Amino acid sequence: MKSLFQFFLPPLFLLGFAAALRINTFGNPMLDWDEQYYLFGGGRLLHGDIPYVDFWDRKPVGLFLIYGFFHLFGPYRIVAYQTGALLALWATALLIRRMARIIAPPGGAFMAAVIYEIWPILARGESGQSPIFYNLPVACAMALIVTHIADLRTTDTAYRRKIGTLAMLLFGLAIQIKYTVIFEGIFAGVYLLYLSITSRDGLYRTMLNALVWISVALAPTVAVYLFYAVIGHGHEWIYANILSVFGRAPEDTHVLLHRVSRILLVTAPFAAALLRARAPGIPRTRGKASEIGFLNMWTVVSIAAVAVFGTWYIHYVLPVFVPLSIETAPLFCKGTGKVMLYLMCGTGIIWGQFMIARHLGSEGNSALFHTLEKQVAYGRDGCFFIYKGPVSLYDDLPYCHLTDHPFPSHFSLEKESQSTGMDPVKEMGAVLSRKPAYIITGGEEVPGENHAVRATLYDALTRQYTMIYGWTPKHASSNDRVTVYKRVD
Repeated sequence: MKSLFQFFLPPLFLLGFAAALRINTFGNPMLDWDEQYYLFGGGRLLHGDIPYVDFWDRKPVGLFLIYGFFHLFGPYRIVAYQTGALLALWATALLIRRMARIIAPPGGAFMAAVIYEIWPILARGESGQSPIFYNLPVACAMALIVTHIADLRTTDTAYRRKIGTLAMLLFGLAIQIKYTVIFEGIFAGVYLLYLSITSRDGLYRTMLNALVWISVALAPTVAVYLFYAVIGHGHEWIYANILSVFGRAPEDTHVLLHRVSRILLVTAPFAAALLRARAPGIPRTRGKASEIGFLNMWTVVSIAAVAVFGTWYIHYVLPVFVPLSIETAPLFCKGTGKVMLYLMCGTGIIWGQFMIARHLGSEGNSALFHTLEKQVAYGRDGCFFIYKGPVSLYDDLPYCHLTDHPFPSHFSLEKESQSTGMDPVKEMGAVLSRKPAYIITGGEEVPGENHAVRATLYDALTRQYTMIYGWTPKHASSNDRVTVYKRVD
């Protein structure tokens, strides 16, 4: 009975701990615009709309399918997707604990899982950002490999092919949540081929393994493309999922430096922990050189993937926290290392709760959301358009299809002006020509905003609209002011 209790206690604690960290965000429809749009997109799927055709984005279909499932919960869909994100985080933490146990004692593995649950909050992962979901299949795939390395070296080809096929299938599914997973997927595939070669499978069997694993990894994406090709929208899929990203304009150096500095700040505790873990006096797990090497290479690849993608948004660092958390586990073998882990956890908890409070202050809560709903009269006076503001209003109120590019940033960001398949100035003119009854926008112009689009919009607001509501966030430095304009006629 005691051993059974000890078996269930750590996972239950990790679930309760993750819920406690995120409790202040539950039910809030005003969290990050990205996940608001994912939920809106999931709802449009249920209404028969087609991604990239009826509503445009460059995220894979799999992400909208996940949020489409959460949308089935109707009025409880906000809590549903946040609960789904919580469970995905928890399951990933359990896998981290399992992998960390290979290179560290149970206490260190448990601390690695705790650290993973804490750190996403510091990088805008307090709710349903896409990496919270795709980290789970990636962790599953990596766990399959790292926990079977010894067997993969010594058993027959059929066993290697089976484990490799399962791992690459998981990566194939993860790719349909976010394409950046491909870098870690390539690393896993190359490592599996390395094991195949060094296990003397021979050239023919190794090439056959490569063919099977590549096919399985690409199968979900190929299936989605074939669906679009059959219904006559193959070009739209190719442009949105592949070509559009290359049309993004370079961003201001100061903006990029600010993003890089935030990433370096958030990952600095891991850098210190890794340096300490490799210092003399920290015991190394004997007989696990292959596993340690695999984890080290995975860490390097995940960091390189963030660097290669280049946009440096803070939530792009979320996948890195999986291998980095595992790498901290050996610190538990030494007294000073334990103190470092405890300090890291304590600092992360306080820091994370401060960040949540700050986001709630700068982005609003349920009360603000319902106030905005009342201001646009639940759509009774006509359509509304969001230039800057909570996309969840599109999802919660009767939706008018004023444009097939409803995500605000595709209009407002200068870098997106040549990368979405539309001319944002002309599209803004087309939206205004339909005379939306309400327009929701922000405050002053911000760096990186599309000046021409803004000028077109505010010319119409000055002549044809009057401001009926304004909300200013608590933080004076925030650019997240929300204003509602009503058409005067």
